[in-house]
Amino acid sequence: MSTPHTVAAEEYLPRDTADVVRTVRNSRGRAENLMVRGGEPIDDGLSLPDPRTVVSLRKMNAVLDINLGRRTVRVQAGAKLSDIDRRLGAHGLGLPIIGDHRDITAGGFASVGGVSTASHKYGMFIDQIVDLEYVDPDGRIGTCGRNHHTERFHRILGAGGRAGIITALTLDAIDIDKDHTWLTTDADRFLDFDSFVEHAYAEITRPGNAALQVGRWVDTAPLKVSRPVGTGHVQLGTVRFGQWSSLYPTTPTRSLRARREVGSKTRKSLGAIASAAGGRAGAPVRNAAAGALMFAPKVLTLRDAEYLADTVISSSERGPAYRVAIFAPLSTYTSVFYRLHDLFAGHRERTGCFTVISAMTYGVRSKYLREEAQARGLSVEDHGLITFTCRLRPSALPSELLRDIVTGIDEICVSERALRYDSAD
Repeated sequence: MSTPHTVAAEEYLPRDTADVVRTVRNSRGRAENLMVRGGEPIDDGLSLPDPRTVVSLRKMNAVLDINLGRRTVRVQAGAKLSDIDRRLGAHGLGLPIIGDHRDITAGGFASVGGVSTASHKYGMFIDQIVDLEYVDPDGRIGTCGRNHHTERFHRILGAGGRAGIITALTLDAIDIDKDHTWLTTDADRFLDFDSFVEHAYAEITRPGNAALQVGRWVDTAPLKVSRPVGTGHVQLGTVRFGQWSSLYPTTPTRSLRARREVGSKTRKSLGAIASAAGGRAGAPVRNAAAGALMFAPKVLTLRDAEYLADTVISSSERGPAYRVAIFAPLSTYTSVFYRLHDLFAGHRERTGCFTVISAMTYGVRSKYLREEAQARGLSVEDHGLITFTCRLRPSALPSELLRDIVTGIDEICVSERALRYDSAD
């Protein structure tokens, strides 16, 4: 996970499927250098590892049709989920699964599968796709869906653009007023990892009528700080803390509405400050922004809750890190969680390669994921998503250490019948 070097990239901005076809055909013979980007480039300090042709779909962002009778919406692949959801909202509809960043596009989310804190209820984003249009690596236009060319449909979904460039999608919608559906947060906090994992497993297996659910765990390395007097350093203890949040429908009072407004403005301000805080000096501010995610407001609208992380997560997660996400079958969920934590904590203790180790988890009840498990000869059951983010020290992992970590993760997945979620790499 080292930082790639900066290179020049040739970028194309097609406006429709025909433009995509021409771009792909012009790139024939160098398809391995073709990269698809759904929206605006993200300024995360990283660049493309090799010279590539970049096909950016950000101008293919139209909402083509809303079918109120079927409760579906057809969009171009570069359309932002937040824009689609707002358009649906005018008709009393909404997307069941939506990314926690407002700039995530429909094609990009479909290409990586797409999960959210509502996945325990509605599955993955690709479970909501009725059909799609795509351009294959040879520049040919094709269509596929739930009920036609299903093998091709499954091959393209979640493939990260490797099996074809998605140009348009038809999505399911549900009856929901996200701006006036209020949720209340039931939060449980933990100081030891065992209790956190046990509680997370119980909530994932029995979510009740929770509209959203998410658990977060933070485990820091000992912190060395300069002595206030004299020379040398003093070592402070570790911080180990977790929170599980379940959000349920509620009817807000006037005072709770006021608290929601104050909390929303505070988090947005913290996110803005954190975005401007660079370098090591800004680390405390970014860490405070990350901490804000642990304390969801007591009451908020469903739309607020879907984008809770959007105000601070980009700034708080900025910087070099190793990230991995695993779909763990519920029968092996706790074992996978423990083994992943022990793997990263062990490498931190032996090599000092990581500083903060954090985890996020929630349930995923996905038809697509169950079918994927069956196709691989694995147990067909519901899953829990476990995502680990490990801050790097220094800024890159030596190749031999990276190989050891990847091998360890692969061994866990094989022995525990788990699936790796490649979008987190």
